[in-house]
Amino acid sequence: MSTSSIPAMPRMTPQDYQAFDALFALSSSIGATPAGGLHRLTASAADKQMRDAFCTWLTQQGFHVHVDEIGNIFGLMTLCEGAPWVLCGSHLDSQPLGGRFDGAYGVTGAAVTMATLARQLRDHSQTAQRNLAVVNWTNEEGARFQPSLTGSSVFTGALSLEQALACCDGEGISLQTALQNIGYRGTALPDLTVAAYCELHVEQGPHLELQQKQIGVVTETWAALKWQVTFRGEQNHTGPALMDRRRDALLAAAHTIVAVRAEAERYGEALHTSVGRLETVPNSPNVVTSEATLFIEFRSADEALLRHLRDSFGQQMQSIAQNTATDVSLDRAQYRPRQQLHAALSNLALAQAEKLGLKAMPMRSVAGHDAISMSYHCPSALLFVPSIDGLSHNEREFTATADLHRGLDMLMAMLTELCLKGEDALC
Repeated sequence: MSTSSIPAMPRMTPQDYQAFDALFALSSSIGATPAGGLHRLTASAADKQMRDAFCTWLTQQGFHVHVDEIGNIFGLMTLCEGAPWVLCGSHLDSQPLGGRFDGAYGVTGAAVTMATLARQLRDHSQTAQRNLAVVNWTNEEGARFQPSLTGSSVFTGALSLEQALACCDGEGISLQTALQNIGYRGTALPDLTVAAYCELHVEQGPHLELQQKQIGVVTETWAALKWQVTFRGEQNHTGPALMDRRRDALLAAAHTIVAVRAEAERYGEALHTSVGRLETVPNSPNVVTSEATLFIEFRSADEALLRHLRDSFGQQMQSIAQNTATDVSLDRAQYRPRQQLHAALSNLALAQAEKLGLKAMPMRSVAGHDAISMSYHCPSALLFVPSIDGLSHNEREFTATADLHRGLDMLMAMLTELCLKGEDALC
């Protein structure tokens, strides 16, 4: 892309874009699927390979690498001894058969941008007021282990290390064991005073594309209510068992799935719902299902609506259980409240976009991100670049290279202000 309108220093150069393209291509190749996506679940063999490659790259660029107790990878670049840190990153794990941009763009983009900024500050003898750190958060996606946002939640203290390490996948393997198996159960991170956190991400929605904008600055997030629910019936033969005597847990699950979708249709755009995962026992075609576990989500900017659903939908499930002669239990519940991101940091982002000549807009985020976890801990910014057709968590997820590079320009401008001006950048 052209850089003629971007201020002379610091800025990304064509060589820096090429360095990013190469690192991003490396990420896209590890765990790649035949359809062009990514299958790189937390603490899998592919995740280990990517972590190893990322740590090697960081070391080559002069970062000090530290892996903490939950497997978060920090690349630390000291520019001002004893000063607070500007932290930036995302995650390298993916959804099953997911996209190659989600998360990986934020980590690779932050790493290259920080390495570029540190180099240019040294070359021009500029004095920094902040240090720089890039982070790969463990298990952001929550695909193999639940809950999601695990690494950043442990870092901020919202989730205890013990709780996080005890999380098990579908085969009963704990996160602790999985991290040990790939060599990424690290040690406690020395005290890291974070002055600000920035996360660069693909939008995962259509709004920037529809509005013909180049940068989204997230000012607030939707709230989310997540449930893991199990219906329990009785295993039986699908042939001779009398229909009126069956206690079919899968039938109860089917009614629940339809009811979850009906709530979204009832409230229109104010509510997004899903059942993204269904597990059944014994999962045989000629056996009546004895157990069915559903992973249910309700998302809305209206927290009162979610509180209402928490009670009313619980009653609906009890009715479904009664009508299907099953029992129902709520095995896990997670509530993530609506959150306002740091206003001064958002305003700084919008101002920097204008200086760069980038068309930007304030936005809400419906999806959860590590920046949301971090927003309870320090001033945090979440920046979006467009997603083609708004498609995400899909192998066809795509963002144009020019938009990826614009995101790097945006991040460079933000980091420069935060690094050189310190607290004054947010005044």
